Amino acid sequence: MLTPFGKLLRKIRIDQDKTLADVAEMANVTAAFVSALETGKKPVPANFVEQLRQGLHLSQLQVSALTSAAALQAKEVTIALNHRSDKAKELAVAFARRFDSLSETDIAGWLKKIDAGSGD
Repeated sequence: MLTPFGKLLRKIRIDQDKTLADVAEMANVTAAFVSALETGKKPVPANFVEQLRQGLHLSQLQVSALTSAAALQAKEVTIALNHRSDKAKELAVAFARRFDSLSETDIAGWLKKIDAGSGD
């Protein structure tokens, strides 16, 4: 069964007359790996959408759609805190600790704040 990411990638491939092998070669992976990405058997690597953007000359709308779809099937998120302030690190850790207890209302509220660019 195709994931939302897989459906988008397959549509883009077909629209551009590309095979799994074509995309695999462009991204320096195997065709089996691209197939596993489309079916959700493998997680989408962090740099994969960027490789697609460059190799397939994707529009910003396509990149945005693929990025969103890849995020929906992610099971883990890594945050690089190397160059962040102590307060930023504290926020990231506090959020991670409480993530499982957030209600859907809480999540919707946070998404609204983030989308609005507000930290209030």
